[in-house]
Amino acid sequence: MSYKPVFIALLSVTLLGAVQTTPNSTSQAAGSQAGAATAAENAQIRQLANTRANEAQALRDDIKRMRALVGQMETNLAFVDTTQSPLKHQFQLDIDMWNIVINQMERRAYPNSR
Repeated sequence: MSYKPVFIALLSVTLLGAVQTTPNSTSQAAGSQAGAATAAENAQIRQLANTRANEAQALRDDIKRMRALVGQMETNLAFVDTTQSPLKHQFQLDIDMWNIVINQMERRAYPNSR
């Protein structure tokens, strides 16, 4: 009969220790899950930033090529005819239209420059 109080005391201490350990391990697991989620989110943000940077650079490269082509169109227009003809007028309209499109693209590619 004297063993019963000692056994109950030991059992209580053991159960109390187990109860205190369980929330701590649960919080560690939650912390590691939160850490993994944060790392995954940061990786997605970096990937999105890289994608946007690549797209912005591609847009700037396209703008440069388009400006060069419009320059060639303007040079060719000078050789079409010295008088105002419907063909020359159409070429001028095409050049004007492309300049409008390129200017719009530049506003998107370089938002702070204008």
